[in-house]
Amino acid sequence: MQASGFNYMTKHSSLFILMFIWVLVSPGCVDQDFDAPPAGGLDPGLTPTLTIAELKAMHALDEYEQITTDEIIRGIVISDDEQGNFFKQLVIQDETGGIEIRIEASNLFAQFPPGRQVYVLLKDLWLGDFNGLIQLGAAVTGSGNDRELVRLPESLLAETILKGTYGNEVVPQVLSISEFNLSHVSTLVQLNDVQFPDIYAGVTYADAVNQQTLNLEIEDCDKDRIIVRTSGFATFASSLTPEGKGSITGVFGVFGTDLQLIIRDLDDVNMNGERCQIGGGVFHTIQSLRDAFNGGQGIAPEGAIRGIVISDRTTSNTQERNLYIQDTTGGLAIRFAANHTFNLGDELIVEVSQQELSEFSGLLQINNVPLSNAERQGQLPLPVGRIATVNEVLTNGEAWESTRVTIESVTLSGATTFNGNLTVTDASGAMIMFTRSAATFAASSVPTGEVDITAIVSDFNAPQLVINSPSDISGGGTGGGDINESFTAFPNNTDVSISGWLNVAVKGTRVWRAQVFDGNHYAQATSFNDVAAEMESWLITPAIDVSTPKWLSFVTAKAFWVHDSFTVLSSTDFDGTNIQSATWTPLTAVTAKQSDTDHAFIPSGDIDLEQFSQPVYIAFRYIGSGPGGLTTSYRVDDIMVREK
Repeated sequence: MQASGFNYMTKHSSLFILMFIWVLVSPGCVDQDFDAPPAGGLDPGLTPTLTIAELKAMHALDEYEQITTDEIIRGIVISDDEQGNFFKQLVIQDETGGIEIRIEASNLFAQFPPGRQVYVLLKDLWLGDFNGLIQLGAAVTGSGNDRELVRLPESLLAETILKGTYGNEVVPQVLSISEFNLSHVSTLVQLNDVQFPDIYAGVTYADAVNQQTLNLEIEDCDKDRIIVRTSGFATFASSLTPEGKGSITGVFGVFGTDLQLIIRDLDDVNMNGERCQIGGGVFHTIQSLRDAFNGGQGIAPEGAIRGIVISDRTTSNTQERNLYIQDTTGGLAIRFAANHTFNLGDELIVEVSQQELSEFSGLLQINNVPLSNAERQGQLPLPVGRIATVNEVLTNGEAWESTRVTIESVTLSGATTFNGNLTVTDASGAMIMFTRSAATFAASSVPTGEVDITAIVSDFNAPQLVINSPSDISGGGTGGGDINESFTAFPNNTDVSISGWLNVAVKGTRVWRAQVFDGNHYAQATSFNDVAAEMESWLITPAIDVSTPKWLSFVTAKAFWVHDSFTVLSSTDFDGTNIQSATWTPLTAVTAKQSDTDHAFIPSGDIDLEQFSQPVYIAFRYIGSGPGGLTTSYRVDDIMVREK
């Protein structure tokens, strides 16, 4: 394009000079107003036969339609792949809408910069969609649910997408987040008075190290949010998001039910203003809200609270709309207006202005809180449960309500499984511990003998205890377990480090790391984007006492299958340090295989440890290789050893 532009200027240079001289000597004829410069280049002079909206209306979701007639659309380029956040795609729009074109070519900005007008000859092209995003392509490949659009070959680019004028002004449509709808998909939009929420402010746009795409969010002052999606290959992936409030411009998109925005470069982001203030910047302690209710106030004052989520929604022992939150002064139950996605250990800011303070069967709660009133700040360690006796919990039930306590040397009685009411008894007295029938561990066996328990103090017409999972109980006999590890103590992207366990890289430097997805914590090993030629990581349990019959169980998942990288091994002569000198024997267990769905956890089944006559170590070994090599990812979770 640059060459043709140069030739055009050379051919007409004499005429250009004459016109320039005429302007100089004819000042009376010059328009003194500073108009916007006209678009450059030549227009092919084609007449569109369809608008983009009319073209998209020809498509039915999840179907593919070939265009068999001589149709033409005209649009202005709004995407820009120069900074790497768009890849082999061109997005154009006209006055009726926008559409994405899949193209087997990179560096499209050289020929099709933003503002270039193009004409697309549609005959023989195909319409399809990817998770709701309507696209144009050259053909369809695959069959059934595996069909997809083939990108337009670079060799057909010049004869399919004809270049028109360039330098046309593209003015984004200014919208609020609440105004977005599917008619805006694949068009250029601008949001004003928005900010990255605290959890996403001052963080990298994407994972440039591992070149992984990240979804962040932006919000307005009403807490409406939308995703900002950035590729790990973008040149600005490692840049930090701004911490102020302002505007953002991008191409609006959709992925399933998720609405998202894709910026072209950092010039699309201008956030230097003062941030929105949750609750007007006024913060209350949780205890002050409890005091207000006890003083007869049924409506929370203007402002917000900040605390740590101490209940675990993933085990379903709290109702899906509820959570317990604790700060340094006390705890409180929050009931949201809809099911929430906040996880154990999340630090939350919750706007409580004019929200209902009420009791439900004796439990004080903030009731019917809109989800938009809560903002996740990050992950923090759980508050340490205060050491107490049963009698002390009963005596201080209201003051300690919705906080964590640890009661030592208790017995659990009344049932053999957790479902329903159990009686917790120590030397000082007895009280109820309740487990919902919907809890994931409701049918699990209750440990026998003396145990220590860490629980949340709740209330149902009298103080009662609520645990998050059986791992909140230590000691005891059957059901208490030698090992009950679900990795919930580890924040995302941290090395697994458990007392008594060994996590080591025999080759390379990568070890097993904790990951968190949708609230589920697990351990993962992968050589994806590793630079080492070889990688070998071992996660090894402490020695397991097999003097009494025991079961071993766990779950595994795989993703991005390239090779069989995972083995479960056992050893009875491991000294706790020297892996290479020990004898390791493969353990028969069901593990995730190539044919299994990515990310789906597969139960191992119960593995009988009675086959061992002396203490045994269990190892989870991952083997892979560096860039572009053996890079399957493997995950392990819910490792449990329990007596038969």
